[in-house]
Amino acid sequence: MIMFVSCLDSNFLESHWKHPIAEQGLPPVNFSDLEKNLDPNACGTCHKDQFQNWEKSFHAKSISKGFLWQKEILTSEEYRSCFQCHSPLAETKSELAVEFQTSEILNSKSHNFPKGISNPSILCASCHIRNQIRFGPPSRVQPANEHPTNNLPHNGYIVKKEFESSEFCKSCHESKKDGVKLAGKRLMEVYSEWEKSPFAKQGIQCQNCHMPDREHSWKGIHDKTFVKNSLLPTWTITEKNGNYKIQAELKSMGVGHKFPTYIVPKIYLRFYAILKDKLTPILLEESVVGRIVNTDLTEEYLDTRIKPQESHLVRFDYEPKENTIQEFLWKIEVDPDEQYIRSFEEQLAKKGDALSKPTKKLLQESLIEKRNSRYMLFTLSLKVPVSLPQ
Repeated sequence: MIMFVSCLDSNFLESHWKHPIAEQGLPPVNFSDLEKNLDPNACGTCHKDQFQNWEKSFHAKSISKGFLWQKEILTSEEYRSCFQCHSPLAETKSELAVEFQTSEILNSKSHNFPKGISNPSILCASCHIRNQIRFGPPSRVQPANEHPTNNLPHNGYIVKKEFESSEFCKSCHESKKDGVKLAGKRLMEVYSEWEKSPFAKQGIQCQNCHMPDREHSWKGIHDKTFVKNSLLPTWTITEKNGNYKIQAELKSMGVGHKFPTYIVPKIYLRFYAILKDKLTPILLEESVVGRIVNTDLTEEYLDTRIKPQESHLVRFDYEPKENTIQEFLWKIEVDPDEQYIRSFEEQLAKKGDALSKPTKKLLQESLIEKRNSRYMLFTLSLKVPVSLPQ
């Protein structure tokens, strides 16, 4: 039975996320068939809530159609470099590239995944198992300073507080220091953004928001309720001599990094006027929140992301030709996959005919999925006449 207690240990994280992660090897001989099986379905036998949440998460979809179709346009080295985060285990990598189909890895896979690997994404073992040893956060039931003597499933586990620290997430959510930089910034700096935020100073970790109550769902920009609860839109409209002055603020209240993080998502703020006897609202102003770069990832055009607990402000005047305004609308739309959509559309137009039919189909299906990920976050309205803040 293994059960140790540790303080935060940078050496553990360095070792735990040292790539390439070695194959798990042969399971201990005293393990039952269930304990030997590293398939998430087997883990879900006892860890039901974690499995059910993981199954619906983006971790379980890290090897998706949008990932797989790119194998034909990337070099082997470029494609394999993505595995470090998208498919960290040696055994799952062997499902994706022949370079990982060594005798050692295939032997390990046959013993640890007896029914094969149907989903070579980020699995339970990707974070929790190294060399057949289980790791996890301190128990919420068993006091951390007690060492139980009864036999535990899979020989118990080694307690590591790092599982509840933002540092644990850094390996995959922060670009390497020598990675691509645009306007002096790496493509992913979510850990650095958090580190500079008031949340870090208050001890609020990534897990507090993205894994509340240890929920294995890792909700983010694609989840409307999650995003909606983190932002506060307010606006005022005043009128003087037929001229309307609109002032709007979108404040980041509960986001511990820049909103939105990375280069992929975009948020659109659109303001409309509804006129009498007009069916279609008139678009008055449009503003984008996000980091806009080209599809080649060589140039940044704009970065309007909101820092933690700061705001994006919009101010403009509108003077209609006739006094026929009935209502003002403010719509806030989220496009979680904007950068992917733009990039995939370009690849389909330029290289679609050169792709194999299966790969082209994967690209087309992925593009449809990403176009359908958009959602309306807020719709606010103010009747005319207006003078009070809403």
